Amino acid sequence: MFRTLGAVLAVGFVLAAAQVPASAEDTPAPTRFSEFAITPDTIDVDHPTVTYTGRLVFTDAAGAEEGVPGATVCLRKDTGCLLRTNTGADGRFTGSVTLSTEGDHPGMVEGNAFVSYSGSKDFHFANLDPGIYLHVTPAATRITMAFEPVPSVIGDQVDVVGLFEREKPDGGWIAVRNQPVRVYVGDTQVGLGLTAADGRYRITTTVPGSGSWHVETPFIYPRPLPYAPGNGPYVGARADGDPVTARYRTTITGFNASPEPVGRNAMITVGGRVTRMSANGAVEPATGTPMVQFSTDGKKWADVLAARPDAEGYFTVTTPAVRDGYWRADTSRAPGDGELPATSGADYVDVRYRTAISGFNASPEPIAKGKRLTVAGTLKRDTTSWKAFSGQSVQIYFAAKGATSWTYEGSAKTSPAGHFSHAFNAVKDGTWRATYAGTTTYLAVTGTGDYVDVR
Repeated sequence: MFRTLGAVLAVGFVLAAAQVPASAEDTPAPTRFSEFAITPDTIDVDHPTVTYTGRLVFTDAAGAEEGVPGATVCLRKDTGCLLRTNTGADGRFTGSVTLSTEGDHPGMVEGNAFVSYSGSKDFHFANLDPGIYLHVTPAATRITMAFEPVPSVIGDQVDVVGLFEREKPDGGWIAVRNQPVRVYVGDTQVGLGLTAADGRYRITTTVPGSGSWHVETPFIYPRPLPYAPGNGPYVGARADGDPVTARYRTTITGFNASPEPVGRNAMITVGGRVTRMSANGAVEPATGTPMVQFSTDGKKWADVLAARPDAEGYFTVTTPAVRDGYWRADTSRAPGDGELPATSGADYVDVRYRTAISGFNASPEPIAKGKRLTVAGTLKRDTTSWKAFSGQSVQIYFAAKGATSWTYEGSAKTSPAGHFSHAFNAVKDGTWRATYAGTTTYLAVTGTGDYVDVR
């Protein structure tokens, strides 16, 4: 009885051995793919679905080819796994994949279609590569381009807008969504965007300079390395615009006219800086030549003189101040190459008649302490010429020897000849001087000091 049972077990073991891999018990059996096919092998945007079929097999101990059941295989395109599916009892598999047509990296790009199997404890991995080459017939396309607003100033932002469409099998046209559009000025790409659901695009970009603008969609599409680019779902489209002239925006900053107020016919200094904005937003010196202008009412302007800026855009000039009015700088007469004109803000300068104190003297010198000291001089004004300035109050100040501040001591009225004088008791060594405070018509003035030695 035991011998009969042993014989039965031995026979069962032999039968079971025929169902497992032919290799050693702990070594996975080699596998391979057979009967692999893809349908169709040429696709387009109207037929984006591909069906993979095939069989995963191994060779059993008897040398017969057997299917690997229940294995998960990966349906691939180039390096990407598009779909995982399982083999049947006979190792056969099938699966359908719809290749995407949208974005910068659509799935519908011609390339190798193949399958792979990652293996198990019983079966070794398998890879069918390169598999079958999947062809793509790209659809004809067209694209338009316009600006909002037209590019004209370097560094400004503009919107490049348009519509991207593809041809339908019946010859009509239909909008294409989610397709990359690139904006170029010359050979330099300055913008990138995707079309919306209605096929329209709006790409905001910065004006880099003058040149010819165009937009385009890809003529070939990228594939994962190490594969070369290939045809995608659409034929590339391009739209060209007319050459555009763009100029730099310029600015005159720090403009100032001084001193304020200033004496009539005295020299004022006018200065500032002229700069321009580059495409990247940086401020750089402009090359235009500002014209210094004058106006009595801030409305009608007259050219006075040109002010050529230095290498950093700074300019300074001097000119006589004849009457009250506004000063500014403007480059419209001589803008720099490729630059827009600029006008500074206006600076009002109050012009008054000049005054002067002459013949100022404190006497006697030296003087005994406590004695009477007389301070005198003459106040003049310059209207059409220098004349005596009568009926004005002149303030007298004193600074003791070694002092850093002045002390008001009194005032004196000028005579018809412009003469003034005032007597004081001499107390200590120091310097005397006279000051005229000025009015809205006449400038203030401080005369030179006179040092007195008190003994």
